[in-house]
Amino acid sequence: MNDSKDSSSHTIQARTAFFLTLLYLAMVFIRPQEFVSTLQGIPLLPALLAVTLFAWLLSAPKTIDLQQLSALTLLFGFAILSVPLSGWMGGVVPAAVKLVPIYVLFMVIAGTAVTPGRQRLVMWVFVGGAAMMAAHGIQQKLTGVGWTGEVPVAGRIRYIGIFNDPNDVGLVLVCSLPMAFYLLYFYRALVPRLLVAITIGVILYGVILTNSRGTTLATAVVAGLYLWRSHGLLRTVLFGIFVIPVILMMSTRIETISASEESAHGRIEAWYEGFQMLKSSPLFGVGFDRFTEHNPSSITAHNSYVLALAELGIFGYTLWFSFLLSCVAMMLYLHPPPPRPPRDWEILVEQYSGKPAKGTLQAWEAEQGIDLDGSATPVRKISREDTAIADVILFSFVGYATAAFFLSRTYEVVLFVLCAMAAGHYLGVRRRTAELPPLGFFNRLGWWVPLSMASIAALYLTMKVLLALS
Repeated sequence: MNDSKDSSSHTIQARTAFFLTLLYLAMVFIRPQEFVSTLQGIPLLPALLAVTLFAWLLSAPKTIDLQQLSALTLLFGFAILSVPLSGWMGGVVPAAVKLVPIYVLFMVIAGTAVTPGRQRLVMWVFVGGAAMMAAHGIQQKLTGVGWTGEVPVAGRIRYIGIFNDPNDVGLVLVCSLPMAFYLLYFYRALVPRLLVAITIGVILYGVILTNSRGTTLATAVVAGLYLWRSHGLLRTVLFGIFVIPVILMMSTRIETISASEESAHGRIEAWYEGFQMLKSSPLFGVGFDRFTEHNPSSITAHNSYVLALAELGIFGYTLWFSFLLSCVAMMLYLHPPPPRPPRDWEILVEQYSGKPAKGTLQAWEAEQGIDLDGSATPVRKISREDTAIADVILFSFVGYATAAFFLSRTYEVVLFVLCAMAAGHYLGVRRRTAELPPLGFFNRLGWWVPLSMASIAALYLTMKVLLALS
């Protein structure tokens, strides 16, 4: 009897923790404390996050069986430590104030958003926040000022607080689009589908009003990836000929993308300075949030990857990039490639070696633990719904990664919300699917580290080529 009461109590506490998590995430987007006069000066977000964390700690189970949480602990711990390592002891507290809330938010989302229903609720909050920012921007377009009192900059819409830059608004919008389209196809009733369709229209118009080149390119890349995953390469090319140019026309600044253009040249110079910082402190960087102090022009890197490399050095960058790779890998793993019948030569390989050729139907059966002839019981089968959610998170990752190449958003809360959704989803699928591997972080460093080194080389070569063209 007591066990039943305890279980019921833990269930209520878990639901409460998840509800508070959604509320906190909504407040991160809405930010009422920054435009409602009666709330100004009140630490609304820190207080709400503390209550959320307390509620989560009271719930059960609290164990997050993912190495990614340990990796994030190491990453953020090193980022905070990099400040005194760079010679500024006073920067520890400001760094902790910026990173600890993101860490807690990751932990509670990853620990609670472990079912498809909860993932959809997180998507609703994300999409709702994006639609709210887009509507605020539409009001700016029509009246010159939004309800927060914020006005456009150079004709480009923006929100308040950490989303005060048009590019930050664009990041939220492009990451929300895959979620919005998923919700559109998930629901069958007319009213929710109509609501989501209108929301998508508002968000797309918001993308246009940001007039952000990075956001527009990211939207095109996400659309191209969806076409490729859904319809194959040939249809992607055919559809892309018509669809991608339309998307690129959403920004009037796309035509100004050039290495010799003044704004682009300034960014390339900032990338160059980032690599100079790396040369001066290759292992541990110049310190978290200290890029502008070491850049003669006092501007940021305008590239999230270069910013991480310059501020955290090779060690910190490898942690950051590897962490992101591991989150993306989890979503890729939940969408295994479709099986195909074996070719004649592969049948010969199987006959002489006794092992199925890689990529064939038989190899896929062996990997999945399934015998399609019915002689064995399936032990691992990822549901179509779980695969669809993994694809949505993956598309949002791709949108962020594309736009972040032109922005300094290395430690942006939106990025780590996506990581938390990925971690929580994979954790939930593991609980629902027999023999699904943990797909850890540390036991796959043999993959992450070489890929991180390759990305550094690619960044350096890109910077050198663009400098030569500018």
